[in-house]
Amino acid sequence: MEAPSPRLGIQLYTVRDLTDDAQFRDTLAELARLGFAGVEFAWKYGTMAPAELAGFLASLGLACCGLFAKNLAELLDPGHAIYDYAQALGCPFVTASVSGREAEWDTLLPQLNQAGRIAAGHGLSFTYHNHWQEFDAAPGHSSYDRLLAETDPALVRLELDLGWARKGGWEPMSLWRQLGPRVRQIHLRDYDEKACQICDLGDGFVEPAQVFAQARELEVPWLIFEQDRYPVSPLASCQVCIDRCAAARPVAG
Repeated sequence: MEAPSPRLGIQLYTVRDLTDDAQFRDTLAELARLGFAGVEFAWKYGTMAPAELAGFLASLGLACCGLFAKNLAELLDPGHAIYDYAQALGCPFVTASVSGREAEWDTLLPQLNQAGRIAAGHGLSFTYHNHWQEFDAAPGHSSYDRLLAETDPALVRLELDLGWARKGGWEPMSLWRQLGPRVRQIHLRDYDEKACQICDLGDGFVEPAQVFAQARELEVPWLIFEQDRYPVSPLASCQVCIDRCAAARPVAG
């Protein structure tokens, strides 16, 4: 049987300036109108309780493709509300990053395993989100390699950010293939190496058709658009993403 096409979501940090309490509902409605299939929350829920938020997403036809914790401590608390939201929203993934704290790896890597155990106790998967700082040496010698080696693959899955890996000097598509089923979410971020900055999707190294094809081959269910620098505006960059992904994948998944 042919693997299903990955779905396109958006990390809400992309539109962080449009998700205060007064704008939250309207912004999510606009993202649904643009054509995103899901949203990954970034510790804002529009003042809605879990059940209310679940109903609101359902009314928009949106799924929850992830919940990004504000810090690792949230996921180390088995009673934290993020787990209530994940279960109410039917989201299998909770995510955190400790990028930039590589000097603390001796302490933090065991904590990532513990976050994975706690998430598993809630019936969820913990995924680790990289930035560029983990790629601080050549492949085989970096902090990212150490994270991979010293965390349990069954407990610490990966949300691989393509753009940050590229900024770190690595080849993200090859890395993704090497990591295989440990990658459960992809952050679809583009990076312009000549300008050394984040750019609109398709204006840097990312080839959307290649990303969709590899996601389908490797059975990654969600490609999650994220961009935190915009040539025009956050919503304009969202529209660019939608248009270029539609051209890369004519039949929506």
